[in-house]
Amino acid sequence: MKKKALSAAACAAFLLLAGCGSDSSDAASGENADTCTSFATSHNAFVATVEAVPTDQAGVEKWTADKAASLSEFTTQSEQATGEVKNALTTLVADLPGDSLELSEPDSESGQKFVDNSNAVASACEADGTAVTLDEFPLLKF
Repeated sequence: MKKKALSAAACAAFLLLAGCGSDSSDAASGENADTCTSFATSHNAFVATVEAVPTDQAGVEKWTADKAASLSEFTTQSEQATGEVKNALTTLVADLPGDSLELSEPDSESGQKFVDNSNAVASACEADGTAVTLDEFPLLKF
């Protein structure tokens, strides 16, 4: 009798775990799941790069190049996306300044647009089925 109870409990546990496994795949089930995940990773890496302000000239050149490389990833992602995610990423890319330093200037209009547009991409991703978490972009206010 104990073996039957254990077998039933094992079956129930397996079915419960199998159900949990399928629920987790639904968390990122949108058509743009890979693009949204890549966007969040790129966004957060860009924020980390912006926050790592160098202290010497050689560091500034590498820092500027690293920021430009990070920003170019958004263009690639916008080309891979579809629907509202594509629209939001296209807007983000279109509003990026030619010089990434403009994003970090005090009271930067382009910095605020970057934050707003990034949040719009995150909202579009969530509506598409993939929730993402974005690190806060450092806006300087005076």
